[in-house]
Amino acid sequence: MEVQEIVKRINGNIHTSGCNLKCGYCYLAQANYKNQGMIKALRYPLETILAACSRERLGGTCIIEIIGDGETLLPDDVVPLILGLLKEGHYVLVINNGTLKTRIHELVEQSERDQTLCRLIFSFSLHFLELEKRNLLTTFADNINFVKKKGISFGVSLVCADEYVEAADRIHRFCEEDLGGVTPNISPARECDNSGNTVGILSKYDKDTYYQNIKKAFPTFNTESIYDIEHTDNHQFCYAGSWCFQVDFTTGMYSQCLRNAGPKYNFFENIEQELMLEPVGTGCRAPYCWCGWTKTMNLIPGKSKYEPVDALINAPEYKFMDIKSLSASRVNLADANKEYTETEKELSRQRSIRYEYFARQVELLKFDFVEEKYEKFIQGAEVLLEEDLDPRLWDVVWLVVRYGYALLRTGQAQRALDLASCYEDLNYNADYCYVMGLAYMNNGMIEQAEQSFYEAARRNFVIDKGANSEWPYLNLGLIYESRGDMEKAKACYLECGSYEPAIQQLEGLR
Repeated sequence: MEVQEIVKRINGNIHTSGCNLKCGYCYLAQANYKNQGMIKALRYPLETILAACSRERLGGTCIIEIIGDGETLLPDDVVPLILGLLKEGHYVLVINNGTLKTRIHELVEQSERDQTLCRLIFSFSLHFLELEKRNLLTTFADNINFVKKKGISFGVSLVCADEYVEAADRIHRFCEEDLGGVTPNISPARECDNSGNTVGILSKYDKDTYYQNIKKAFPTFNTESIYDIEHTDNHQFCYAGSWCFQVDFTTGMYSQCLRNAGPKYNFFENIEQELMLEPVGTGCRAPYCWCGWTKTMNLIPGKSKYEPVDALINAPEYKFMDIKSLSASRVNLADANKEYTETEKELSRQRSIRYEYFARQVELLKFDFVEEKYEKFIQGAEVLLEEDLDPRLWDVVWLVVRYGYALLRTGQAQRALDLASCYEDLNYNADYCYVMGLAYMNNGMIEQAEQSFYEAARRNFVIDKGANSEWPYLNLGLIYESRGDMEKAKACYLECGSYEPAIQQLEGLR
C-alpha cells in the first residue's frame, strides 16, 4: 500500500493535571505534581483546533503525537480531539498508559466507524511495577490485545529504572505470555528538576554501569542509538520548529521543541495568516538533543545519523507496526521539506537573534512590573514597543497588556486609551480586551467598556487566569448595578462562580 507523504510532525501536549498511576521515575512524581483531575483539557472549541490543524494550513498530511502531562486519555474531550485529527487526514500517535479501557474502546470503535483506523497509532507505556502493585496488569493486557485484534499499529515502551532491571524476568514473561510476544522499546529513566527538565539519569549507578545493567536485562536496549543522540552536534542547523514542532493543545501555544521556545505564539489564533514556523537553527540551548527528534526525524540532514525505516522494520520492537504507520512515525522529514540556502539560514539566524533579544528585554521588564516600579516599566516598554513587532508573538501581547495595567495603576487612564490603536491586531486576546475595558471605564466611556468586557469573556486566548471569566463579568455586574439593572447585574455576578468579590456584590443585592 502506498504511504502518504508526511510533511510535518506536531508534538501535541494536553493538560491533564495528573495521572491514575504514580511511578517514582515520572517527571510529575519527581516534581510533586498534584492530581487535580481535570475533566476537560481543551480551552478552544474543537472546530477551531481542527481548522488550525487542517491539511491545507499545514501543507499536507502530518504525524501528530498526543501526550498528556499525566495520563493522556483522562480528560473527556481528548477522544473527540484525536478522532477529529484523524478525520482531517493526519496520522495520530496516542501516548497512554494502557489502563483506561472505556476510553480506548471509545476511540477505537468510533475510529473504525470513521474508517480512520489505518492512521491511528498507539504507544502504550508499560509501567509494570505500578500496574502489578495496583492489580492492573490484566487490564493492560486486555487493552493491548483488543487493539491488536483490531489490527491497529501499536508499540509498547518501558522506562527502565533500577527496580525494573531487577524485575526483568517477570516483565519478559508478561510480555511473552500475556501480551502475545510484545518486545518493549526500552528507554532509560531520567532525573528531572521541578520544571520537568531532564538533568541526568535516575539511577544509583553511574551512567555506563546503568546502561550496561539495562542491556543485560533487556538485550534490545539500543545503547548505540542513545549514544548517537547524546553525541550528535546539535548546534548545526536544526529544523526543529519548522519541520517538527510543539503545540500545546490546551492553551494553543506554539514552541520549537522541548528545550527551545523560539518565537512563541498562539497556534489556534490568526489561522488565516501564514504560519510562523521558525527553525532552531544553530541556537539550540541544550547540550544534546533531549527529545532525540534530530535522529528519528532527520532534522539535521546528513548529520543526525537518521535510521531509515527499512533498517527498522524487522526490529522486534516494531513487530506490531505496519509499514505505513512506522514510516509515518519515523519519517525522514528532509525528504518532504526544502532545506534552506546559506542566505536563508543567515536570515533565520538574524531573526532568532532579534526574537531572543526582545524576549530577554521583556524578561528584564517583568521584574520591574512585579516590583511595582511602574514608571520604570513604562519607560522600558515604550522603547520596546517602538520596534516593528509581529502582534502574534506572546511577548508582544504580554508587553502591551502590562503596559496598559501600568498606565492605569499610575493614574494615566487617558494615555491608556492610546492602546485602542492596537485593537485590530490584539483583540484576539482576552487580556487585551479586558485592560481596554478598564481603560474605557476609567475614562467614563461605559458603553465601550461594556463591549470590551464582553469581548474579553468570549476570548479563548488568555494569559492571566480570570481575564476571560470572573474579572470582566464582575465589572459588567458593576456597570449594570450602577444603571439599576439588578437582574443583569446578578446574572453577571453568578458567572463569576466562587470569586469572592462577586459573592460579596451578590450579598449586597439581597
